[in-house]
Amino acid sequence: MADETGPKCEATLYEATHFTGAAVAVWSDRGDEGGEAVAFSLARLGLNRLGSLRARASAAEPGAPFRQELSWVTTVTVWESEPRSWTPHDGERGRTWQEYDADTADLGTWATRATFVRVRKHRTDRPALTDDPAVPIAAVG
Repeated sequence: MADETGPKCEATLYEATHFTGAAVAVWSDRGDEGGEAVAFSLARLGLNRLGSLRARASAAEPGAPFRQELSWVTTVTVWESEPRSWTPHDGERGRTWQEYDADTADLGTWATRATFVRVRKHRTDRPALTDDPAVPIAAVG
């Protein structure tokens, strides 16, 4: 049985579309578990752009009655510029930030717009703690 913090989830970020080019694996931060939320600049990660990404998910416990259900999902949030706090305003979604929670082969216009990225995991059976706009985000550039 997984411990309370759950399995480590990661996202693999690719410089080119269709999961090609330079790639880097980024582990999820602990912002949704009361830890620090962290956003990295693509430059710090060694990427010139973000063309595609793979977001991992973890299946439910082996003894769970519906094993096809997911218990942990990885979410990748990208920003046009350095974020100031977590929980970007929904009205800005698609304009200053975007969120992905599944493998995405082509980020379209976000491939050149994204400059910061945050990888987080969250349980599917409870809300994320970072829905509080007071939670600061540490930007690592």
